[in-house]
Amino acid sequence: MKKISVLALIAIMPICGAFAGPGKNMNNMNNQPAVWTVTEVVSLPDDTPVVMRGRITKNMGNNIFVFEDGSGTIMLEIDEADWNGNTVRVDDIVTVYGSVDKGTNYTEVDVESIVK
Repeated sequence: MKKISVLALIAIMPICGAFAGPGKNMNNMNNQPAVWTVTEVVSLPDDTPVVMRGRITKNMGNNIFVFEDGSGTIMLEIDEADWNGNTVRVDDIVTVYGSVDKGTNYTEVDVESIVK
């Protein structure tokens, strides 16, 4: 009887995994972080870690920049050290690593690092 129970458990494990699926922040098969779109990021809770890929289109001053990825735009807060020595132009595609910062009337991303 124990053999049947173990075999049944082994048989249903892949099915359970298929329904659970990896979360967006889980690494994919290539061990790369999942990339969020701006549309997805604006609906996330405060302090959610995110990775986004797109373009920085405008410097608003005071370390605030406009980011665009094709799904929409969002403000980024990028401190001087977070640039990692990168010089970014408007037409450069960048990967942004940071976390969601929600306020009463805004959602932005507090950037930890940028890769060109």
